[in-house]
Parts: sequence; structure tokens; C-alpha cells
Amino acid sequence: MTFVQTEFLWFFTALFAVYWAIPNRTAQNFLLAVASAAFYGWVHPWFLILLYATAGLDYVTSIQMEDRPQHRKLWLWISMVGNIGMLGYFKYCDFFIENVAGILDLAGVHHSLKPLGVLLPAGISFYTFQSMAYTIDVYRKEMKASRNPLEYMLAVSFFAHLVAGPVQRASNLLMQAQTKRVFSWDHVRTGLGMALWGAFKKIVIADTVASYVDKIFLLQEPSGAMIWAATLGFTVQIYADFSGYTDIARGVARMLGWDLMENFKLPYIAQNPSDFWRRWHISFSSWIRDYIYISLGGSRGSVWAQTRALWTAMLISGLWHGASWTFVLWGAYHAALQSGYRITKKSVPAALQRDTFLNNVWGGLVMFSFTVVGWLIFRETDIHRLLHFLTSSPLEGDDLQRRAAFVMLTVTGLTALPLVLEAVVVLYVLPRIRERAWFFPVETSAWAVFALGIFTFIRMTASDFIYFQF
Repeated sequence: MTFVQTEFLWFFTALFAVYWAIPNRTAQNFLLAVASAAFYGWVHPWFLILLYATAGLDYVTSIQMEDRPQHRKLWLWISMVGNIGMLGYFKYCDFFIENVAGILDLAGVHHSLKPLGVLLPAGISFYTFQSMAYTIDVYRKEMKASRNPLEYMLAVSFFAHLVAGPVQRASNLLMQAQTKRVFSWDHVRTGLGMALWGAFKKIVIADTVASYVDKIFLLQEPSGAMIWAATLGFTVQIYADFSGYTDIARGVARMLGWDLMENFKLPYIAQNPSDFWRRWHISFSSWIRDYIYISLGGSRGSVWAQTRALWTAMLISGLWHGASWTFVLWGAYHAALQSGYRITKKSVPAALQRDTFLNNVWGGLVMFSFTVVGWLIFRETDIHRLLHFLTSSPLEGDDLQRRAAFVMLTVTGLTALPLVLEAVVVLYVLPRIRERAWFFPVETSAWAVFALGIFTFIRMTASDFIYFQF
């Protein structure tokens, strides 16, 4: 089940009514756990086996770390091997086989290796990383192991964040599972607005531009003009799609009295590579920072040690996104951007580093250009086509191809307008009108616009969210 299916609307309406009719927190937790199982196992019930196996493994190993402190490291290794083993098999087994087969082919060695066709369970990367973070936190003695299986299973499987994040910290969700939740009209109001805006971004913006982007990337030999126009379209699509999912997730969670962390902070106005990762997929980038980058030394060691930690973290980040060398290249690209920024920022004149409007516009345009190139690497999974596209001129193509690129740019510009308006509203309008008496009528009018757009643009076969494949 996805957030943009009609079934989800009925599912959530029934859950919301029953959930708030139950006065007991434990009963609410049980209801949410059952509802989350139904949500996740809607199409493939066997996915639940992997989910609960991961959660059960880390529930047991974390308790053993506390009860048998002399063997803490052993239990941590059991957890890591189990989690990474399951993730590795379902996500990277076929990738490994294909690469080994390719190497043997190049060496002229006869073999019968073929991909196994392993089905990738939705959200496995998200809940595996979240569950691993829990055992690491217990191992570091940064939190106590949960002794309540219901609360722990709910924290891992809560349907709002399960399939595509945000990647929550177990300590935050466990605390909320252990706390009495009180119905609040304010939470319902803000949650509803957030969910409607998220659905609008997905259905009206992302799915609309995606139909044009996909057609260009499916062409055998698109011109440089067409592929760069489509890449700009994908830049709009992936932000609207992924941030739209996050907004819906945070909105429905808030209506149920839960708080999920913010995952996006207008990433396309970032001033530099480091700023971009403080704004894009914040829950994941902070996970990579806390559990990989800092564990490898972070910013405490020599320049070489810092660079090594950065590149390791970014390469893992790229590979996490999918079993393809282009994702690894995407991680390397962002590592190179951050390394280059660290080296060059010291030599940038002080006048260009001042916080002025022109400097911010210039910095934003430069970083946005680098980001667009990164999205081309991310979108194209064939390494040979990718290298060709990266060396193609944005002006390349005949008159017909340029007209197609112009249509693509027009669609991109139109679908980007609501996102530009979002940035203006968040930065300049909301802080000035939020406390005004007439804010609520303006807000509900915006809801009506979102709802009208959703029901106008919704397709009977809505496409999955992009990050479901990760």
C-alpha cells in the first residue's frame, strides 16, 4: 500500500477514528503495530518475515549486551552480520553475481553464473539502518535496551516512516511509544496540511514531470539538449517525489500524535556541498555522519584521515541507494565536491564569503548546477550512456530535438513554480502571518487548492515513490 492509493485514504480514516477512540496507550500501540503490518504486507505479506526478523534480532542482541556486558562486542557483531547479511543478500546478491560473471567473461573463463532474480523488499534499507543504529546506541551505552517487545516492534515497523523514511532514531520513537498521546486539533490541522502538500507534490508535480523525463531517458540516443533538459526535469521530480513522501509521512504521524524528524530544508538553495547535505535527506545524511563518518575519525584527525572518512561515508551512501556502479559514482562525485570545497574555501576572497544577497544567489546557482550534474549520474544506471551524456553539450541536437528539449524545459518550469513558491512562503511569508487571526482561512484555502490539484491530476495507476526502490 502506498500513501497515494485510494485504499490508504480509507485505511487511515478508519485507523484514525479507532485509534483516538482508544484511551489506553498500550492498546493504541497494539493497534498501530497491527495496522503497520497490514500496511507493509498489503501486496507481499512475506516481507513481514524479514522486517520482524531484523527487529527481533536487534531486540535480543541489545538486551544481551546489557545482561552480558563482557560479551557486548560479540552481540554487536551478531547484530551487524545479521542485518548486513540480509540487506546484502536481498539488495546486492544479483549485483555481485553480475559483476563476477562480467569479470570471468573478460578473462575468457567459461561459467554458468546467472542472477538469481532476488526480489528487493520495499524499505529494507531504511528499517535495517534504523534497527542497526539502535544496537549501536545500546552498545555505546547512549540508551538503554528496550524490554518491551511491543514498543520496540512498533518503533521499527511504524507504517508512517517504514518504507522510505525519514530514518528515525530508535531512542526518539521508543520514547514516543512509551509516552501517552493526547488528541490535539492543532496536530490534526498541521498534520493534514502537511500531508495534503506532500500529496500535491507527488501527484501534481513529480508524477507530471516524470512522464516526460522517463520518455527521454528511454530513448536510444537522445541529444545533449534533450538529456540535460530531462535532467533538470528529474531534479524537480526527485525533490517533489521524495519530500512529498516525507511530508505525507510526517503529516499522518502528527495526526496520530507522533513526531517524525524533518527530512528536507529547501535543499536547492544550498550554498555549498556541505550545506546541501544539511538540507537534503537529513535523517539519512545525519545517520551516515554519526555512525560512519564520526566512527572513522570524522573531523578529529589529519587531513588525510578526514578525507578518508568522508570518501568512505559518501561511497557507502551511494551504494546504499542501489546495486549499480552509477550510484557508487554518485557517492564519489559528492565526496569530490565536498573535498574540493574544503580545499578551496580557504582561498575564496573574504568579500565573496560575506552573507549578502548577491553572494547567496551566486553560491546557490553554482551549487544547484553541481547538484543537477549529480542527478544525471543518479538517474542514468548505464555507465556507458552516462559517460556519453556527461560529455554532451546542452545545445546538441537538430531542430526537432531542440523543440522536444524546449517542451521538457517548459514542463519543468511550470512544475517547479509551486516549489519556488514553497521556498518564498517558508522563508518570507509564514514567519509574518502565522500568528495573524486570518491565517486559518488562508491555510484552509491552500488545502482546497491542494485537494483540487490532487483530484484533478491523480492517475488510476499512480507511480511508486522513487525511494521505494532503495
